[in-house]
Amino acid sequence: MLKHLHDLTFRNRFHALGAHFYSEFQPQGLENPTLVCSSTEVLQQLGLHADEVNTDLFLQVFSGNALLPGMQPLAQDYAGHQFGHFNPFLGDGRAVLLGEVETPDGIVDLYLKGVGKTPYARTADGRAGLRECLHEFDTTEQLAALGVPTARCLCVTSGSQQVYRQGFEPMAMVTRIAPSHVRFGTFENYFFQKNPAALRLLADHVIACHFPACAAEGEARYAAFFREVVLRTARLIAHWQAVGFVHGVMNTDNQSILCITLDVGASTFTPARDPLCVSHPDDEHGRYAFGQQPVVGLWNCNVLARALSPLIAADALRSALLGYEPEYLRHYAALISESDGV
Repeated sequence: MLKHLHDLTFRNRFHALGAHFYSEFQPQGLENPTLVCSSTEVLQQLGLHADEVNTDLFLQVFSGNALLPGMQPLAQDYAGHQFGHFNPFLGDGRAVLLGEVETPDGIVDLYLKGVGKTPYARTADGRAGLRECLHEFDTTEQLAALGVPTARCLCVTSGSQQVYRQGFEPMAMVTRIAPSHVRFGTFENYFFQKNPAALRLLADHVIACHFPACAAEGEARYAAFFREVVLRTARLIAHWQAVGFVHGVMNTDNQSILCITLDVGASTFTPARDPLCVSHPDDEHGRYAFGQQPVVGLWNCNVLARALSPLIAADALRSALLGYEPEYLRHYAALISESDGV
């Protein structure tokens, strides 16, 4: 049965982990908001009536001006390797997890981007421009149509305020959904903080919520979980390569622990699969060029292995990492054969 927006039920399992993993933050709404676009498929995924997008409640919630009962907005804390260098000072600088909502297909995060300066924003303004929000919406729609695992966007709203992004443009917000927004860099955060208790708590949370087959393996669950992440990462990047997708910024804070495409702000497509194609203007040395993505995926898995080393024996980590290349090659070959009609 289709629901109205106010009928959504929130679980907020990440919130229950405790304040060490996030900072609570109330979105700073858009003035005079308007709905720019929305996804019918994502509405269906949430189990919502199609006409919900025409309601004032929908507009106010997804422009940051109202909360639904059960929402507990928070900005997640994480670290990460950016262009090969570790940065401990990251986190959601302009986005909040509004809450985890029950849908016909399972529980998903509702994430609102462009909400203002969270405690992790530091010198940034915490806002988003309309062009980048539309880019994320359009890119995730394309990836989903191609069958690539990806976060999806519910809608884009804009307001009467302006932001400066190489010129002035309307301030905007994009609402993203995904089963989880935990990243490789979330695990790095607690490894480098030398907080094994938080690291174990995070791993147990992710396994229980998203890797139930691994949870059944008892103390071996951490090794089984890492092995599955390595294989899924290989398959994801094989899919990127097969469709000519250039992520642009494969920092570990942009790498989903569920191995879905996340944080596509600098992304593009190269239909010719040009190995030298670079989509981020600051990537002067081509670290994240299209042809480098498979190598970077394995490099990121090695970084995650170090972060999980307090929980997993070295031989199990090495064994899992050895599975990356054959899984990537197998999946890429299958995708190319399928696209060529072989």
